[in-house]
Amino acid sequence: MDQSYRVMLVEDDPEQRANILEALESKDLLIEAFGLRPQAQSRLDQQLPDLLISDIILGDEMDGGFDLARHLQTYQRPIPIIFLSERQSEFDIVAGHDLGAIDYLPKPISLAVLKRKVTNLLRLTQNAPTLNNKTTFIENLMLDPQTFKASWHQKPLNLTVTEFEMLEQFATHSIGSVISYQDLQAATQGVVERNTINTHICRLRQAFKKITPDFDLIHNVYGRGYSWQSPKK
Repeated sequence: MDQSYRVMLVEDDPEQRANILEALESKDLLIEAFGLRPQAQSRLDQQLPDLLISDIILGDEMDGGFDLARHLQTYQRPIPIIFLSERQSEFDIVAGHDLGAIDYLPKPISLAVLKRKVTNLLRLTQNAPTLNNKTTFIENLMLDPQTFKASWHQKPLNLTVTEFEMLEQFATHSIGSVISYQDLQAATQGVVERNTINTHICRLRQAFKKITPDFDLIHNVYGRGYSWQSPKK
């Protein structure tokens, strides 16, 4: 990065907050850290960050991070959000994305992965060109790396950033190409473990099936990875 970005970190555990601050320390990042929602929300009223990183449970507020995201929405300016949480139910993950999250990382978090995510995210959201049907090999799929949004048959796909990164691998390779397990892991900066790739692929398939219920284009290539196949005639 060739400029400074303002990051707000909201984490109620002092030790975890200190560890994240140390991991993200960089001349390119201006980080303000808070332990509870009210203090963070007051700061938002003064100045908006380029990125919000927040736990969901903040002190006695079980949905403190979600409430902070709702407050952020009132400014009607797109601010990317990364939620960090032990809560990993589909309900919580979907709720987080409905509130504007572009990633939802499980605790205990990998500090190295978080740092890479933050660096790449800020670079991409500031500088990335739009990827559309002219540069994707998949018909009826549109991707926008600038916002990490995707649409299928002109309807939005509900994806995490991790799932978007995996989908982008299929979209930028020719139909039928095998995307290896290693490629999928590398695309997510190591967030995805080898033994959880299938879970993420299942979530990808489900996202497509919500739009086209008969979707069956992502195929497992035993022992190698996955491939995107042409629809059957």
